Amino acid sequence: MKRALFAIFLGLATPLSHALDQASPCTTVDACIALIPEKDVPSYSNGEADEAVKAQLRAFGRDALEPLAKLSAHPNSNKRQLADTLIADIKDIRQSDFELVRQVIQNHVKLDGSGGWTYRLLGRMGGDQAAAFLVSELLRVERGGNQIVFALAAIGQPAIPHLLNAIACKKNCNPESYGGFNEVFENLYERDVADQQSALQLLAMAKNNAIHPDMRKLALGWVGYITAESAPVEAELIRMVKANPELSEHVLTSLKVLKSPYAADLLVAKLAQGEGLYREWILRDIGHLGHTAKHVGAELEHYLNAEDWNTRAAVARALGFIGYEKATPRLQTMLQNDQDWLQVHAALQALHWLQHKPAIDDIEHVATSHWYTLVRDFAAVTAQRLRADQPPLEKDAQHYYSHRARNCSAEQFAIMAEPEQIKIYDREFKSLNQFSYKHPWCAEDSTSEAQDLAQFCASPESTVQPNVAAKVGDSWLTGTNRGEWGGEMMAQYQDGSTELILNENIEDIYSYGSTAYVPTGLAHLGMNNGVLYRTTEIAKGFAIEPIYRLPGAPMSSWKINPQEILINTYSGPVIFNPATGLRTPDGCESGYR
Repeated sequence: MKRALFAIFLGLATPLSHALDQASPCTTVDACIALIPEKDVPSYSNGEADEAVKAQLRAFGRDALEPLAKLSAHPNSNKRQLADTLIADIKDIRQSDFELVRQVIQNHVKLDGSGGWTYRLLGRMGGDQAAAFLVSELLRVERGGNQIVFALAAIGQPAIPHLLNAIACKKNCNPESYGGFNEVFENLYERDVADQQSALQLLAMAKNNAIHPDMRKLALGWVGYITAESAPVEAELIRMVKANPELSEHVLTSLKVLKSPYAADLLVAKLAQGEGLYREWILRDIGHLGHTAKHVGAELEHYLNAEDWNTRAAVARALGFIGYEKATPRLQTMLQNDQDWLQVHAALQALHWLQHKPAIDDIEHVATSHWYTLVRDFAAVTAQRLRADQPPLEKDAQHYYSHRARNCSAEQFAIMAEPEQIKIYDREFKSLNQFSYKHPWCAEDSTSEAQDLAQFCASPESTVQPNVAAKVGDSWLTGTNRGEWGGEMMAQYQDGSTELILNENIEDIYSYGSTAYVPTGLAHLGMNNGVLYRTTEIAKGFAIEPIYRLPGAPMSSWKINPQEILINTYSGPVIFNPATGLRTPDGCESGYR
């Protein structure tokens, strides 16, 4: 019996002992470090070792700091990088450890070119030594987007005097060295870290003629981020910019942070100076000011007449965010726009933010009749919440760029081939050399005399071979798509001359006699834009106009019958019929990636 029990005990003890060995492969810091493999790893690696070894080293906490610090000078990349990762995780760090941690960072900079994750430890450590060193490192690297910024923001208010000391530069100052400072101030603001005394000191520096002029301008842009009591700082900034209008660009950043009504005045003045994306950014900033920008509503409403569709949508959103009720008649009219679903979406948002209940019937009509599922669904939610006196679900635009139709595949639609007499693709061993042309940058009427452009235009690379050609009327239209590098549609006339018709990425060209329909667009980084154009042969050349905003940039397209085109966008497929317009295929549902 005893022998049997002893055997059972041995059977249990062996796996238990094995389990303990698995949980604790090493019992001292040095023993664990010895288990870190000596191997080469890429620079972005956090280092590799058995997870149990890493867990045990983390469990040692501060006791592992000095042994791990020695690895920061080790010739093997895996040992260095794992040590860096583990040191950054030490929770019980003390300010008395500063010199050791600084040496670790300097070793990493010397061997790897970067201080690595250990900067984060200084953020946890805090203190004047850590803050001063981090500021010096931020000046050394001359950029943000790194762990130095994170560490300074983690230190918080005690880091501000050290930032100001660096900004108070008088001679031989290089503004580019302060590339990461703006990000630090933004992070402090997001963490609700403010210091009125330092804000006033920074404002005084901006007026101090002994400070380098470039540093004074930077100070004007950063003072708003750390201001606790806005009134005196705002008043002085406005006084300064009125006396010196050339400072408006620098003062504007702080006035926007302080949500000053005067920021709206400065922003509206900039609207007439730009167009396209630049104008959209200005309108976004005005909207973020909220009701403090309400007094510029009439000036904004004027831009609802802009030719650019994106501008109109951005204006509509801004009018809602600033609470400009007088725009509601125009916004309600925008709900009837069948061409640009984004303008309808923006008008829905604005009317909801304005709590304009008289628009509910029109909104419900959109919810049942609009061709685009996304807009119908958004309109239904908007009407429901308006009736219930509920606020909008989110202030900024819905993430329509990430929208993707569900249960909706383009593969279900057959391809109807087009005759080569009217359509040629640069594929399947067919060439479009006969339609080659000189890049539009090299046009004779170009005003650019840049040397690099001249070299490009003299090279073979400046000769463009299009991706597609379509016979439209008596001429050929060709399309090119170079992704983020752009594209264009060119006309090639019977007399051999060429003309630029459209500067867009051309996905395809569909000929209907003397008229063509052209899906265009780009999906790149955060962009996903698509527009369908109509171009018509006229007495001299071609007239062109946008007729529909697509759900996203087109990936592919093809004819599915003699009249209809399937356009497969990054946000799902749509069908275009020249007689009836756009529609989503039956069964498509709204959704998000």
